[in-house]
Amino acid sequence: MATATARQEWNAMWPLPFVAMLGVVGSATFAYSSGVFMEAMTTEFGWSRSQFSSAFAVQMVLGLLVLPLVGRFVDRVGPRRIALSGIFVYMLVFSSLGLANGSPGQWLLLGGVQALGVAMVSPPVWVSALVPRFRVSRGMALAIALAGVGVATAIWPIIAALGVETFGWRATFPALAIGWGAIMLPLAWFFLPDPPAEARENPGLRESGSLSYAAALRSSDFILITLAGGIFATVSYGMTLHIVPILHDQGLSLAAAAGLAGLMGICSITGRLGTGFLLDKLPTRPLALVAFLLPVVVSLLLLKGDGNWLEATIAVAILGLSAGAETDIVVYTLSRRFGQTMFASVYAIISALFALFASMGPLLGSILFDRSGNYNLYLTLAIPLVAFAALLMWIVLSPRSGRKAGGLSYSGGTKLT
Repeated sequence: MATATARQEWNAMWPLPFVAMLGVVGSATFAYSSGVFMEAMTTEFGWSRSQFSSAFAVQMVLGLLVLPLVGRFVDRVGPRRIALSGIFVYMLVFSSLGLANGSPGQWLLLGGVQALGVAMVSPPVWVSALVPRFRVSRGMALAIALAGVGVATAIWPIIAALGVETFGWRATFPALAIGWGAIMLPLAWFFLPDPPAEARENPGLRESGSLSYAAALRSSDFILITLAGGIFATVSYGMTLHIVPILHDQGLSLAAAAGLAGLMGICSITGRLGTGFLLDKLPTRPLALVAFLLPVVVSLLLLKGDGNWLEATIAVAILGLSAGAETDIVVYTLSRRFGQTMFASVYAIISALFALFASMGPLLGSILFDRSGNYNLYLTLAIPLVAFAALLMWIVLSPRSGRKAGGLSYSGGTKLT
């Protein structure tokens, strides 16, 4: 059967990447709106900010267990069923946050329940629908879907703030959940496809993916991609969380530093879409090398540390570009290396592990700052770390013919080099 052209793929399924993007936006509601609720709830209940944030920590920990299970179900029954049921679950559990009664134990329980709701509408659910439908133009399709993280960063704090000021925090939780769900249910129903016909009509194809699942997780590709992306996430997220104090310590005013930090969201979306376009046009290997080494430039600019506004702006912009580019490259590589029969499973596990790695970045930056009194040691350490991550991706993307991942032939492996 002849391969469809990029134009034919987009003519047939153009709404799907945008539906997936809106799905990703919804999965990040609590992550990017929680800061708005923090002040109102801690004031009312007399909580510390760490008590408020504990619910998010519980959600992250339980997500490490729940997300891989959801990924397995997506590979078995398809993303459509999981997404439609997940939207209802997410609306229910996110709305339940408005029932907080001031008990720290109850708040932890509500946070734990969030893990299931978030996992059922997480990026692997939405992105997995794109993999079998977009082959020639997969890079741009994935980029549009994953740009939902940047959109969530931009819109949820504003919408949540308007809701809290107008209706109070209790009503805002269900308003956000139901509002997003009311949009997503018809979109998912009409535009999110079932698995391709060949997968439905050939159970052996899907079962072969299940049988090779354990082997895939033991494969060198899985291990190297996890280490490369995890190390990068540690450095990138640590820099992102510390960028305001870094710039402030270097002489910028707090307002100027915070203003520059907002540039990262825009640059992240730009980096994501630009990389998606390039992935469909150029070999993946050199793109990965450049993207993974961008934080080296950021570190060198920040180490100079003379308070130059232009250099600080360039550093922040590159940091945002690199974050968007790295995510595209990792997800694209997973889709090519592990194929549609186990993509959601592998992506879900790697997402959970990346979150664990990323959580260590801010802690590492804080420890090194406390010991040295500045961020120079942290910025210096970031250089060999991302260089090592870039080397690992270079190895993963090296040309190797006839290799298999977990018993399955690579899908489109020649494009990676």
